[in-house]
Amino acid sequence: MENMIALSIVGLGIALSVWISFYHRGSTGSTSDFYVAGGGLSPRVNGLAMLGDYASAASFLGVAGAVALMGVDGWWLAIGFFAAWVVVLLTIASPLKNVGKFTAADVLNARFSENTKKIRTVAMLSTLVLCVMYLVPQIVGAGHLFGLLLGWDYLPTVLITGSLMAFFVVIGGMKGTSYNQAIQGAILFGALIFLLIFGVITLFNGNPAGVIEASSNMVPVKLAAANAEAVVAAASMAGAEPGAAVAAVREVMPDAASAVTPGVGLRNLADNASLVIALFFGVLGLPHILIKFYTVANASEARKSAEITIWGLAIFYTAIFFVGLIAMYALYPQLIQLIADGEVGKAKNMTMPMLGDMLGGQILMGVIAAGAMAAMLSTSAGLLISATSSLSHDLYKGVINPNSTDAQELRFAKIGAFFLAVVAILMSVWLKEENVAMLVGMCFGIAASTFAPALVFAVWWDKLTSQAVVWGMAVGLVSSLLFTFSKFFGLETMLGLDVLVNPALYSVPLAVFVTVVMSFMNGDRGNTEEFMAQAHGK
Repeated sequence: MENMIALSIVGLGIALSVWISFYHRGSTGSTSDFYVAGGGLSPRVNGLAMLGDYASAASFLGVAGAVALMGVDGWWLAIGFFAAWVVVLLTIASPLKNVGKFTAADVLNARFSENTKKIRTVAMLSTLVLCVMYLVPQIVGAGHLFGLLLGWDYLPTVLITGSLMAFFVVIGGMKGTSYNQAIQGAILFGALIFLLIFGVITLFNGNPAGVIEASSNMVPVKLAAANAEAVVAAASMAGAEPGAAVAAVREVMPDAASAVTPGVGLRNLADNASLVIALFFGVLGLPHILIKFYTVANASEARKSAEITIWGLAIFYTAIFFVGLIAMYALYPQLIQLIADGEVGKAKNMTMPMLGDMLGGQILMGVIAAGAMAAMLSTSAGLLISATSSLSHDLYKGVINPNSTDAQELRFAKIGAFFLAVVAILMSVWLKEENVAMLVGMCFGIAASTFAPALVFAVWWDKLTSQAVVWGMAVGLVSSLLFTFSKFFGLETMLGLDVLVNPALYSVPLAVFVTVVMSFMNGDRGNTEEFMAQAHGK
């Protein structure tokens, strides 16, 4: 069997994750333990867990792959992913902890006494959509990863991944998931830094500036693969030293853009603007990130957790840009051939394991693959916890059966985890050729259109009404999904508007507009003074 060493390392990584979840199986006895680890995590563990959760397979595999194919345009995703955390720290980290309990709906209902069931329902629907959509890129990445390691068909791998992530949730709850996320974050971080250092030493004689110099001469893979003559030229240099194929393609395409030229991946202002809006505001509405602020004891520790995450992400995303360019240089003919042969998913998402195999053989490939697999599983588990907590706490406890016991609520949550995993698996089969980072970007657009306006207005604007929350979130959810699925189905226009790479340019302003207008049309502003005092620690 191919890649047995790498596969063994991945297997050990999965076994470690299973053991951690099993070790913390006693931390799922109550809803507080299951959903938010009883609020007992330290800021350091929680910060590392958020880093591991956020720097997931989509970031590790998808952003590096996007840079390797498109050059600097692929880094837009990373810049947005990072910048959003600064907004989170400055706007909602402390208020969420001060007034929340388990879910974002708890924050909104802490302010309003009317329309609470409607708020919980629309919040639950938004959470389920976001979490399932976010699960898809994790499973897609796992499917391609095992295809690379074992040559397995895509379907069996996504079935295995989906089953494992549901198992982690049911067994370990939030505490086991958080420790898994912290450990996988450290593994990914170490593997990325090693790739950067080893790649610079091996390919550029230890000179980091050589990466940028070489990149200024590289025709982005995405452009080269669309030119038949360039594909032939690259293939002829497949066995040569790294850089030979780069030079050969540049001779064929002397006037083409370089890997450090903006505008290769996103060629128009509307696409760029939509992506930036989604990434910048999306974290404010991601349920699996927001729930992390409830796993520590108080608002001060929530801020410390966010600060640790921000510093880690700053280093992580800077390194991933250079590693993506190194991968383009080192794997240039292979990546061009993969796209030319129609293996787009593998080219987009398997760049990092391929680079590890080239630089460090099966051992480094295995470490990278193990880290990526652990990221997929632990991030998926975190997503499922936030989804099932909303499903059971907001829908079952808040609407269907307000008098339910902890045991009934937990049972409902664990059953829901398996049903949500099935939905995510089915969508992963459909979207197997999509870049995992771009899929995550879509989720950011949906989050920026639903929870982000509602939560920011709730903790900062005293004119907000409960009716505005319901209508604003509902309109944001429907409009963002409409343009998201229009993109998935390959439509060029929808409702007379161009379908963009992300729905945020249309759905975020629409959601904000509806929220503001409805706030001036209705009078239920809730317990504003008491809520604001609690949210801001006054």
